[in-house]
Amino acid sequence: MSRDVRILEIDPELGLRIPASEIGRARAALTARVASLPCGRWEVPHDDDLGAVGFLMIEGLLARDVVLAGHTATELIGEGDVLQPWSPSRDEGLVRYHVLWHVLAPVKLATLDTKLTRALAEFPQVTGALLERAMRRTLRMSLHQALLQLSPVETRLLVLFWYLAERWGHVTPDGIAVRLRLSHEVLGQLVGSQRASVTTGLRHIDESGRVVRRADGSWLLRGSPPDELAGIDWHQQAVV
Repeated sequence: MSRDVRILEIDPELGLRIPASEIGRARAALTARVASLPCGRWEVPHDDDLGAVGFLMIEGLLARDVVLAGHTATELIGEGDVLQPWSPSRDEGLVRYHVLWHVLAPVKLATLDTKLTRALAEFPQVTGALLERAMRRTLRMSLHQALLQLSPVETRLLVLFWYLAERWGHVTPDGIAVRLRLSHEVLGQLVGSQRASVTTGLRHIDESGRVVRRADGSWLLRGSPPDELAGIDWHQQAVV
């Protein structure tokens, strides 16, 4: 089921650069269909009209899994992200892979279709903001790739949690709460490790007091972000 919405009302940041005299007209002109996706596997629609720009995430959480040589690497996609989920044909490259999409929390997607693209021509400020969103996602992916080079797995997990906290964290009296319910399997795909290694690594982190799994399945980060990582003793409880 889908419905039409004004994208500058559901995502006001996109219209911040539009002159005040034009913002009313822009809100009325820039409308998009919003579809809801339940938790589970997402079969990406193949509609030529959808390929103009892609989708804008309104709310929820998506996992993009890239499967290569039997191994899966995962990227988390959330509110405000711009995505084009159509995978290129395997015949277009020498390295064979495939992409799977999973809805981890109910999703709402605004379709940036041909009609909206035409309307955007009058408001280049919004087009620029959408391009910036795409660039932010690219930068986040570069940071994620860099953290995969860290060792051991406990360090990768610790940096991953702080990386996630920048976007999904909330300050509480006890620390930074990251309200994402991620299985050990998904965490393994996020840090490039087997689930058993992740389970062991999480136990060491929990013993150190730096990251605690809460009863509701979310995570609590304690202490400060890890500036220096080389000297961490994961068998020593350093945060109290």
